[in-house]
Amino acid sequence: MTLTAPTRPPSTDRDVVAPTLDVGGPRPEKSGRPERATPSVVPSRRFGQSLWAIAYKETLQIVRDRRTLAMMLAMPLMQLMLFGFAVGTTVAHIPTVIVDQARDADSRALVESFVNTTYFDVAGYVEAPADAREAIDVGRAKVGIVIAPDFSSDMRGGHGGRVQVLIDGSDPNVAQTALFAAESVGQARNAQVAATLARALGRTTQSVDIRTRVLYNPSLDATLNMVPGLIGLILQLLTVILTSSTIVRERERGTFEQLIVTPVSSWELLLGKMLPYLVVSFWNTFAVIVIGRIVFGVEVQGSLVLLLILSAVFLMGALGMGLLISTISSTSAQAMQASIFTAMPSFIISGFIFPLDSMPWPMRLLGSLLPLTYFLRIIRGIVMRGVGFGQLFETVGMLTLISAGIFLFSLSRFRKTLD
Repeated sequence: MTLTAPTRPPSTDRDVVAPTLDVGGPRPEKSGRPERATPSVVPSRRFGQSLWAIAYKETLQIVRDRRTLAMMLAMPLMQLMLFGFAVGTTVAHIPTVIVDQARDADSRALVESFVNTTYFDVAGYVEAPADAREAIDVGRAKVGIVIAPDFSSDMRGGHGGRVQVLIDGSDPNVAQTALFAAESVGQARNAQVAATLARALGRTTQSVDIRTRVLYNPSLDATLNMVPGLIGLILQLLTVILTSSTIVRERERGTFEQLIVTPVSSWELLLGKMLPYLVVSFWNTFAVIVIGRIVFGVEVQGSLVLLLILSAVFLMGALGMGLLISTISSTSAQAMQASIFTAMPSFIISGFIFPLDSMPWPMRLLGSLLPLTYFLRIIRGIVMRGVGFGQLFETVGMLTLISAGIFLFSLSRFRKTLD
């Protein structure tokens, strides 16, 4: 006979009693009132203590970010220099070529009258009126003064010595100033010589007959000058902003390490990143030219194919500038600030609005380092004057040199490292 231990019925949760540990000693009696939590002790703070702590933390961040700090300190100085020296409505020292077919004392006195106004600077003497027109087409001069062979005899005979003033109308500000100055010289010269002849001959005659002719833009329409300039400015701003964050974006996303271990050289990496933006910018160039023709009526007088080819050279320089910013920036915010930092000189000292000829030589020197300075001459020459590659050879050469220099400098600054 087998004996089994009596089984106990399964217990419920109410039958389960949590074990207690008796450590001895009297237990406090429970009162009927609920226990109150003891309040935590809050340390006393002086007024504004948190404010100064946050300000101190932000100051440390600004000081440690040396690139942003340098940009913050340099921006007011750059604005003061640019707006103080480059920005101005007074146009002076307009480059002028002289065609002196009379070659006598009267013609030399007339040229001296033009120079004494400070509006005209003699850039050279040429033999024929066609040479003066060529100098304006090339961009070496903006005004051509043609003095007729019989200037002295006509002036003394009372018929009026003939003088033709050719003015480049592609820049309305310069053209209006040259037009006003030339007419003022003619009136002053007439008054001076007429008084002399009146005392000698007893009669009043017209001594100088100045006839002005505005080339390329006879109506002095500012739209014809502004729209081509806007094409260059918009393309530079767009390409610099697009490419300035390329390398920085790779670092921020953590994908730059993958580019480091790939068997790709530095120039292949930079050029590979540049090409897609070059294609997009090239398309934008064509679109902006078409819109300018349809909306504003600005028609390309020269070769559209030549303009697009030279636009590609300019875009290479603008994209190289954006890549240079990307290689020296640590964050996207720094890259964007640097892009805006480069926009102001391009707007002021490139000849977009204010003529370079009226600026002091340090401003002209800085402007000569910008690709936009040369592209504005190219696009305005092709669009408004219809010039070809021969007239733009020197400008194209400088644009190519500057664009290649910017790209090579950005290549030298780039390192396939995480530093």
